[in-house]
Order: sequence, then C-alpha cells, then structure tokens
Amino acid sequence: MNLRPLHHWPIEAVMAVQASAYEPHLLESAHVLAAKMAAGRNLCLGLGAPPATGGGEALRGYAIALPWHSSRAPQWNHAAASTGGPAAASAPDCVYLHDFAIAPAHRGQRLAALLLRQVLQNARAAGLRQAVLVAVQGADAWWLRHGFTPAAPPQPLASFGAAAVWMTRGLKEP
Repeated sequence: MNLRPLHHWPIEAVMAVQASAYEPHLLESAHVLAAKMAAGRNLCLGLGAPPATGGGEALRGYAIALPWHSSRAPQWNHAAASTGGPAAASAPDCVYLHDFAIAPAHRGQRLAALLLRQVLQNARAAGLRQAVLVAVQGADAWWLRHGFTPAAPPQPLASFGAAAVWMTRGLKEP
C-alpha cells in the first residue's frame, strides 16, 4: 500500500473522496481543504500511487491533520482557522485530526487504521503528545476503539452540527 504525502494528489481527487464519505452539509471547499493540507504538510497523507509520482492510481483514502493548540476548537469550513491560532503557530501542543476519509470501494480494509497509525507516528516524531478531533456522523464509536475518549471541547463545536463530539487521546508509543 502506497502511503504518500497528500499534496501529491490534485485537490479534485481529495474532494471526490470527501464527497463519497461525508453528508453534503459536512463538505468543505477546495480552498479550505488546501489551506488545511498546507498547514499540516507531513501530517496529511494519502493512500495509492498519485499522478505526481508517476502513478495513476486513484486516491483510496486520506488523512488531513495539522499541528494545533488544545485550547482552541476548530471551525468547520474556515480556512482562517486552519492554523489553530497564534498559540498553535508558535507552540502547538497537539495534533488535530481534521478529516479521515476512505473511498467506498476501499472500505473494510483497515485503511483508516493504517492512516491513523502513521499520522500519530508523525505527530510523535514532531514532538506532539496529544491528539484531538471532532467526531461527526456517529464516528465517535470508531475513534473510541482507537483509544480516543470524549471530552468537553475548549469552545463550542456548533459549526460541525449538534451531534459532534470532541475527543482526545495521548500519543504514548503503541
């Protein structure tokens, strides 16, 4: 399985996988996703053989994560919120797992778990010791199985919808 930096794929490929994984009200614009990918760089990963590397394989799935500060809750579909604020820019204390999506034809192959392991490993290597996320569409059960626990968000999560759940996990070695 080819695990590569997500910036190797065109944004249209990322948008297509996003559209297949999320309800319409949770789709983010290309501009916002690109800003989050730029902020996360080595924490944003794709599965497959991207055209930029001579491959032509469709994007099977992706992870968008970025350095963050745990005192701030993210906002959905806001490029300005992609940096986690001034505190995260100068001294991030966690990794924010923004978006994990797998194309329908590749679900059930444990690809999300593979992406999660690598993103958390990259975050540990960057000196981050905690992961945070906003679970949507009932995904909190999946995140619970991977060591995350619900917690009180630092700020309201209204932009993600009423059922959104703020979750955290330490990044000790597995």
